[in-house]
Amino acid sequence: MKRIKAGWQLTKKSWRVLQDSPGLVRFPLIGGVIALLIAIIVIGPGLYLIGEQSTVPGAILIAVGTYLAAFVTYYFAVGLAHNADRQMHGESPTFGEGMALASSRMSAIAGWAFVATVVMTIIRAIQERFGIAGAIVGGLAGAAWGILTFLAVPVIALEGTGPIETIKRCAGLVKSRWGEQIAGTIAIGGIVFLVGFLPAILLIVAGVAVWATSGVGGAILIAFGVIILIIAALVQQSLATIFGVALYRYVAGQEAVGGFTEEELQSAVRLKRGAQTAAGTI
Repeated sequence: MKRIKAGWQLTKKSWRVLQDSPGLVRFPLIGGVIALLIAIIVIGPGLYLIGEQSTVPGAILIAVGTYLAAFVTYYFAVGLAHNADRQMHGESPTFGEGMALASSRMSAIAGWAFVATVVMTIIRAIQERFGIAGAIVGGLAGAAWGILTFLAVPVIALEGTGPIETIKRCAGLVKSRWGEQIAGTIAIGGIVFLVGFLPAILLIVAGVAVWATSGVGGAILIAFGVIILIIAALVQQSLATIFGVALYRYVAGQEAVGGFTEEELQSAVRLKRGAQTAAGTI
């Protein structure tokens, strides 16, 4: 219950920042549309070629498309992080200012997108090819990577570091605040899953179930489910980036911004049992 309560508080604080600057949603919205187009234009033909036994060219297209989609996603996320930081410091940045900052970080974003794509591809390969052991190892590796890189976008946006420097910087920040005590993921976004993703999935499943008896009714349910799913994904990405910036400011400079308290930011990650007391003295 403590973790749920903490996640709820963090999500509410992030939501307030988003309410103060609803234009922040434009970043994941535009980035998502472009990434989807890349998937259709590049990854889609790659999957088709693999299905036609043209494995090598198909794999190349999928790899290129995956990287381009990751680059676009991070590009707009960096712009969002910059504007969220300015918003939490009392300013009112424009969408153009966020994009200008992201453009100035182009090489850093390109390098980070490549590293992140390679790492996630390796983790997925481990999960898919080594059975139960692979699923366990891959899951642990994915969780560790997620914690390590949660601050990556704010670091790139606010410090302009390259991919290797970003990893080192994130590791240093996490270790300086929580040491070796981290045991779980960042507590943010659970409420979005409950009020957004879960209802959307249920609507889509219901739509598929009634499709045979009522084609129009099923299509309507599926359409509503997809719309809610898209909205929830946009909100989730915006909230996670906003909180990532707030957490970065706290860890890097002991600065609580955006209405977050030090206690809330400190409790953002789950600690190993027995480490709670020690955590308060870091």
